[in-house]
Amino acid sequence: MPDSADAINAEALRILKLLEEMPFDACCPLTREFSELPPRPGIYAVKHKTQGILYIGKSGSVKGRFKGGHKALGWAVMDRLDPDDVRIAVAVLSLQWIRLSLQLEQIIIRQLVPPYNVRVN
Repeated sequence: MPDSADAINAEALRILKLLEEMPFDACCPLTREFSELPPRPGIYAVKHKTQGILYIGKSGSVKGRFKGGHKALGWAVMDRLDPDDVRIAVAVLSLQWIRLSLQLEQIIIRQLVPPYNVRVN
């Protein structure tokens, strides 16, 4: 029953754990085409090699979201982070969770408080 608050919280925490524990080398590197990113709905994390998760987001097409540019990557440039030290971790959403992606994203942001996310009320 994915609509219950307990089920939504449990799924958000499962996704957060998956994104946090994904080894840096298993994450998608920054490229011009982002060919390794899935063109599917998902929750993603912009991760730094030593600083951890910098940003959490959601998209109907993770690949499309990055091909069109992304503010978190601009902030990483302004912070003078080495592009080789920044990668993208993705948790692809199953059909039952796509319509709840905003709630999942908000729970994860509140739990983690990534430095590049705007505060969620």
